[in-house]
Amino acid sequence: MHFLGVDGGGSGCRAALADASGRVIGRGEAGPANIASDPEGALGNILAACSAAMDEIPAQEIRAVLGLAGANLTPNGEALIERLPFRARVVQDVTTSVRGALGSSDGIVVAIGTGSVFARQIGGKIHSIGGWGLRLGDEASGAWIGRALGMRAGRALDGFCDVTPLLRAFLEEIDGRSGLIAFSLRATPADWARFAPHVLEADDPAATAIRVAAAEEIRAAITLLQPEDRLPVTWIGGLGPALALDDWPRVEAKGNALDGALALAMEDVFWSG
Repeated sequence: MHFLGVDGGGSGCRAALADASGRVIGRGEAGPANIASDPEGALGNILAACSAAMDEIPAQEIRAVLGLAGANLTPNGEALIERLPFRARVVQDVTTSVRGALGSSDGIVVAIGTGSVFARQIGGKIHSIGGWGLRLGDEASGAWIGRALGMRAGRALDGFCDVTPLLRAFLEEIDGRSGLIAFSLRATPADWARFAPHVLEADDPAATAIRVAAAEEIRAAITLLQPEDRLPVTWIGGLGPALALDDWPRVEAKGNALDGALALAMEDVFWSG
């Protein structure tokens, strides 16, 4: 038996294949794999990443767990399973992220990348909030921060706030008012997220205001998850460490979402549960 773990999100998809001892023997990468916003594109990228990781291992010898963005928003996970060549289970990406980050330990995980989700694990039970996607949430995520930059640029053009150097550079890159409108109509979360590093790195009043708003959203989510006996917080994802707050004890992640997917794939109790 071989075990396949998959971590798929708005920015990309990764797969790792392990043998019966847990030793990783193959890896693969491909493009975005959000099964809510783009199920067909996600399927293609998942198959590409898995194929690269599997190499010549027969599909019937593989048991896979896929932690995918959007798995909590639509029934696309079950439809996806039917189109995979190996035995598989699909879970929300927060499940594999928490397992990878905390193992069996109690704690809170703040996962911020293109999207965002917040989760608490106590006694092996996970309770998550957020993860609604950019249209309904994904607060403090890369996509949310990039969109906030676009919204603030629009308000600056209307005169509600100053056109700061950051906003001016953004508007020049995006071709002004008409370009901003056109971009907003076609942009994916990943498109918005590519502007987030500019906001996080800039010494600019507009960037500061967006960072403060992001911190408020993060603080509210963690406060909601904290039990009476405060839990340590682990910050993961492409932007999690950069947005970390010092309000709570901080614990480094034990592993990543791909590690979590592999661990679940190897657990017999996960498949019988």
